[in-house]
Amino acid sequence: MRLRIKEARVAAGMKQREVAKILGISQPYFAQIERGERRLNTELQQQLADVLGVKPPELVDFDAPTPEDEQFLLDVFRTLSPDRRAGWLDMARAATHRPRGGGERN
Repeated sequence: MRLRIKEARVAAGMKQREVAKILGISQPYFAQIERGERRLNTELQQQLADVLGVKPPELVDFDAPTPEDEQFLLDVFRTLSPDRRAGWLDMARAATHRPRGGGERN
């Protein structure tokens, strides 16, 4: 699971302090919620969705890998030989339709 609060906030063109003020919470507390360091209860999720102009489920990506899984993949990748790393990167590029070099072409 991954929170998508920051993406929704940026898409709405809002700063953390603006959102926090509307919600009646401090900016540092909101920042902790956005980073996933504080729990997002159902009531606050609804209020936040209303402020950002999205539906509550859009603030959470339940299919995203956990931070632990992402770290595991990174740790394993770092242990691979250069040839195996190249193979992993080729598979990732093919799966995501990204060209060599990591950037997307316009």
